[in-house]
Amino acid sequence: MNKNNTTGLVFCMLLCAVLLQLMPVAGGWFLWKPNFLLLVMITWILYFPEQYGIEFSVVVGLMADLLFGSALGYHVFVFSVCGLILISFHRVVVYLQFIHRVTLVFVLVLLIEFLRATLNASLDMPLRLDKIFILAMISSLFWIPLDKLVCNYYLRHK
Repeated sequence: MNKNNTTGLVFCMLLCAVLLQLMPVAGGWFLWKPNFLLLVMITWILYFPEQYGIEFSVVVGLMADLLFGSALGYHVFVFSVCGLILISFHRVVVYLQFIHRVTLVFVLVLLIEFLRATLNASLDMPLRLDKIFILAMISSLFWIPLDKLVCNYYLRHK
């Protein structure tokens, strides 16, 4: 597959993720808002690890750092770890059924949120561990349409 064929779709999905990330939510719901950039990154690395690998996760992590106003490198590190896990297990992940992919995203979001909590603790920032499980569930549900879209694209251009 030619990388240029997917560039437009990736750009549109990242733009939508940024818009969703910037969309305001009511007070307490803010903690349950999925990281849409992370979900888009997971989707593309899951289906196209050769084209969208660790470099892609670094670029999306940099976008997240700029979007969230976090320390430069914070999300780059977190997204890179996630990308590395996906790339490392790609040979297994490619054979997973839909429900297993959703479960994988759930576990990845849990892992990433615990990693973020660890980083926050080391930076003397407040810990928010009480919402991680629900956030992972919500994120995996929001990931389903992304999976369907990219899976259809993958199957048509395979």
